[in-house]
Amino acid sequence: MIDADDVIEIENQGELELTAHPHQMGTDTQIRIAKEQSSIFELLRKEGRGDLVLAPDFQRKNVWDRKHQSELIESILMGIPIPLIYLFEDEEGVRQIIDGKQRITALKQFKNNKFTLTNLSMLPDLKGKKFDDIPPLLQAKLEDYQLHSYVIQPPTPEYVKFNIFERVNRGGINLNKQEMRHALYQGKATILIKELAESQQFNNATGNGVKPNRMRDRYLVLRFVAFYLLITDQLKDSSIQYKSDVDAFLASVMKYINTKASASLITHVKNVCLYGMESVYNVLGDEAFRFKPNGGGNRRPVNMGLFEMLVFAFCYVDYKQLDHQKAKELIDNHKVNVDDEGLFSGSIDTAEFVRVRFDKAQKITQGLNNA
Repeated sequence: MIDADDVIEIENQGELELTAHPHQMGTDTQIRIAKEQSSIFELLRKEGRGDLVLAPDFQRKNVWDRKHQSELIESILMGIPIPLIYLFEDEEGVRQIIDGKQRITALKQFKNNKFTLTNLSMLPDLKGKKFDDIPPLLQAKLEDYQLHSYVIQPPTPEYVKFNIFERVNRGGINLNKQEMRHALYQGKATILIKELAESQQFNNATGNGVKPNRMRDRYLVLRFVAFYLLITDQLKDSSIQYKSDVDAFLASVMKYINTKASASLITHVKNVCLYGMESVYNVLGDEAFRFKPNGGGNRRPVNMGLFEMLVFAFCYVDYKQLDHQKAKELIDNHKVNVDDEGLFSGSIDTAEFVRVRFDKAQKITQGLNNA
């Protein structure tokens, strides 16, 4: 349980108001993109020592098979140019592949003798061979092949990097926004979100109603974590403000957790979220985050606004001391009112709706504690 004195009053402050175009680039926006080339040998050497990070696999099916991997190796051995690779470089000089992961993975696996070449149309004599099996001259040709890349470097703003990543991936695997964030902001944030999304508390409270495919579960958890930190004023030592673009906001919070958040703050946020979900489940069951069906229709999905509002509200109560029947009646009344007003349908990420959502959460907390 979180002390009720820690609840932050949400006011209609100017910094929470949204603008129509929050990220129009001014003439002073710094964007640094360097064009480089390096051999396959050098690129894999950097990856081996941790200076280059392969983004983790996404929960999707279109990962290259052996045929595609073999065709890449064949193309390189024939001297055919392959597409550009895009990299992000952080303030520590560590680079992350954001477009070209499948190519680099295929090269790494072949170099490490993880697969044999197959379905070769131009170099059939190499069929069935691993890297160590091909002639030394071809081994050297592969290792010396020059890969061309664009490196997005600091101090390029986060929203620009995110936009570039989105543009680069439009023609390929069509990642959703959460998958992009998962790729770009690996570290403490992704570990925290993964642990919360895979927790028993989350599965219980949502009734296993938020599936992990396309990272829907992690998106839901990340939203709560980010808004919790904002509303409780725990982003003081950062320049993060909520200026309408929820995707840019979530990305900034993930970077903050990775680079600036203390271990104690991360532990605190984790415990808050786990406790809030546990409290909701113990009092309301696994239908808490769903509105009642309209006119006896189909079961409605887990609602993001309800999840954020109720988990936040139940962080500040001792659910073991509550009269559960009175608590359910109170929550049911709030849910009916919110549903009738349409507050959590459509766009819920305007400044006004964010303010209303967490203002209602605090009123629920007060009602529960006074019941």
